[in-house]
Amino acid sequence: MTRRDKLKIEVFVPFGSCICDYAPFVEKVMKIASKIKDQVNIEMKAANSLDASKYDVKGLSIVIDGSVKLSADFDEKELEEIIKGKLHGQ
Repeated sequence: MTRRDKLKIEVFVPFGSCICDYAPFVEKVMKIASKIKDQVNIEMKAANSLDASKYDVKGLSIVIDGSVKLSADFDEKELEEIIKGKLHGQ
């Protein structure tokens, strides 16, 4: 699977903050994504970036395949189900 074929997961974090503010959030995302690491492409982006503005996300957020947005309090099972659905064309 090439990088272009992989499901794109964009993780938005406040890089200007202490890493302790967003490390648990990133760990939660990575825990799930590591199970299917060959099928996903994860990009870390600043929460105040142009991409964050484009998606209208604020603070800790995840954007999956450019369309599904989840906030920091996402449920791990929910993220897994969304990823599986996107990988299987749903």
